[in-house]
Amino acid sequence: MKVLLIEDHKMMARSLKEFLEKDEFFEIDLLKNLEKINDIKFLQIYDILLVDINLKGFEESLNGLDLAEKVLKLDNTIKIVILSGYDLLFYAERAKRLGAYAFISKEEDMQSLINKLKEIYINGKKFFNNKKNLESLTDKEVEIVQLYCSGLNRSQVAKELFISERSLAVMLNRIYQKLCINNYQELMKKAMDLGIVDSF
Repeated sequence: MKVLLIEDHKMMARSLKEFLEKDEFFEIDLLKNLEKINDIKFLQIYDILLVDINLKGFEESLNGLDLAEKVLKLDNTIKIVILSGYDLLFYAERAKRLGAYAFISKEEDMQSLINKLKEIYINGKKFFNNKKNLESLTDKEVEIVQLYCSGLNRSQVAKELFISERSLAVMLNRIYQKLCINNYQELMKKAMDLGIVDSF
């Protein structure tokens, strides 16, 4: 299996490459810079793109999910696996919506990573997170949560979304039901726990 590893942390990248290549099934290349993601013929030679979610070490301001979205718009048949230190529902759901093949947490042991990559290569798309998920928020509901968490009040959020405060109140109540919360403080905490907004 030919894998392109897109990981900005050089020590982590080398360690992953060395460990995976102990299994003769794997051949791992490391991406040197992000310019290559625009070269679709180059990407197509790989069976899987293993992409870290945090790519701050590269010069471009792009996270792994944004990169995946960019690549899949060029060719939606490319198999992308998101590798993340953030085992968060929101990130996993976005990866799935984008068309990634899996979202794997760095908290898992290396043998588990090997097994899952082989299963993806052989059997195709599969998300492995079996935790009981909260009911998914719609894109509009995610936007509402992000606006609230940015410090806007109800009137400002309604104005930003071009809806009435009454309509916003109905939508906010639905969000509270989905997230099993009761107030703004719990909304802030839940949004950070799920990765909808960054932790402060």
